[in-house]
Amino acid sequence: MEKSIDSTSIEVEEKAFKDALNEYGKSMTFKVTLDGKRHNVYIKNVQTNILKPDDIIHFELHRIAKDETVSAHIPVVIHGKEELEKRRLYVQSGLSEINCEYKSGSGIQHFEFDASEMEQDEAVYVKDIKIPDGVTIHEDPEHIVFIVKEAHQVLDEETDEEAVEAEEEVLETDEEATEA
Repeated sequence: MEKSIDSTSIEVEEKAFKDALNEYGKSMTFKVTLDGKRHNVYIKNVQTNILKPDDIIHFELHRIAKDETVSAHIPVVIHGKEELEKRRLYVQSGLSEINCEYKSGSGIQHFEFDASEMEQDEAVYVKDIKIPDGVTIHEDPEHIVFIVKEAHQVLDEETDEEAVEAEEEVLETDEEATEA
């Protein structure tokens, strides 16, 4: 196994770093050249300006050896939620990320799913995920990633009570008018 290198400060063009972040996310490994040497790295930490979240003020690249494995929580991305809402359905999430392990040089930025054609009570389980070569998932295969549910309109209890009180007042007013 290769020896570690000391922490090194570097400067990178903002566009180049944002392009790498968009392409690889915080989980995929990629190659960088530092002092004429190629290294396998992944983006470990990104700090942004709290008032301007698009402004990156610090980041960390973690170097890994060729034979080393990476453990990461890979985000779950679900598309088609708008289509479900049109049919009074919604996505209930079971896992927002999947615990995975993979060798240097492989990995995945996120797991994508399209829920637009799914029906009520249809679910996606960990065992249903198409796993890229070299990636191992460390989750229970029977765990639900997400399920499609029917949307129900929930009435506010206060609104219900106010409606009943208003209806009682109308009835009382009608009774008083009838008696007079």
